Amino acid sequence: MELAKDSDIRIVLIGRRKEKLEEVKKEEGNEMSGPVFKLENGGQVSFSTTRPGITRGNHYHIRKNEKFCVVSGQASIKLRRIGTDTVIEYRVSGDKPAWVEMPIYHTHNITNTGSAELVTLFWINEHFDPNDPDTFFEEV
Repeated sequence: MELAKDSDIRIVLIGRRKEKLEEVKKEEGNEMSGPVFKLENGGQVSFSTTRPGITRGNHYHIRKNEKFCVVSGQASIKLRRIGTDTVIEYRVSGDKPAWVEMPIYHTHNITNTGSAELVTLFWINEHFDPNDPDTFFEEV
């Protein structure tokens, strides 16, 4: 299993405030995250593409609630509650899209297990704040 590095990921963020549309780009490698749609209720929705064999994540949150939905390709989503050794794995496919919740205090990752590009939707209950990311890295 190959882990994603910063150089493997291209991020496109789009936020909307009243009539103004802001765009921030970070282009590297062949993968993409974004656009990010910030919802008025404080949540946000985004998507990512991931090459075969790449794993994203290996982190947990103490207040953020996330949901993942694979819409194209095949993936393994793994979760482990912090302080335990039990790993829960969900095998998911764009052939039957379904939302998988990442509860707080559960380190989680997603791996493209297929031979084609993986496309995943993400819903998060709050806007991302780079000054308070609520993201703590720990291997599943």
